[in-house]
Amino acid sequence: MKASARHWTLQRLTAVPLAALFIYFVWQGEFIATRSREIFISWLKTPTTEIALVLFIIFGFWHASFGVEEILVDYVPSPGRRKLLVFLSKLFFLVLGLACLYAVMTIKYRKY
Repeated sequence: MKASARHWTLQRLTAVPLAALFIYFVWQGEFIATRSREIFISWLKTPTTEIALVLFIIFGFWHASFGVEEILVDYVPSPGRRKLLVFLSKLFFLVLGLACLYAVMTIKYRKY
């Protein structure tokens, strides 16, 4: 499989769970929009929500990384600069994703 076809396939495959997880979070909107911090934290600590949020973070940043890489490949003419920018964007999304996962784990294990 060519690299571009693999990239296209992976981008579509990461979009499928994102769509399902988006529907889940819209369905859970009453907890997200609550004015009570305690209710929100208790909802966030439920296993289903925690797993959904972790998956949303992983697939979301992975999908975003593919999208930005596609933009860089299309619009950066210099191969050296393109390779550097793709690396930096992947590093950015990795660090940001790990920070989000750390935040979820901090909320899970902290006593409120």
